[in-house]
Amino acid sequence: MTDDPPYRLDIEGVSPDEPPGESLSAERPWVGIVFECCQVYARVYRDRSATTYQGRCPKCLRQVRLRVGSGGTDLRFFTAR
Repeated sequence: MTDDPPYRLDIEGVSPDEPPGESLSAERPWVGIVFECCQVYARVYRDRSATTYQGRCPKCLRQVRLRVGSGGTDLRFFTAR
């Protein structure tokens, strides 16, 4: 029997093999969405073309799409109704 735990918990969200500051969330902008349909929260990431944020409710899979506009907004959290 070893003293190693049966699992490894990654507290910082970065794997030990990945250099610091190069995680997915650091590279891809995201917004927080509260889905009123199921009362759940999820992050929605910007697509590679940087024109929309697209995601789905984690429970019922209802789709949400936010367009990136020229004026933009500083808000980072939204509610999908």
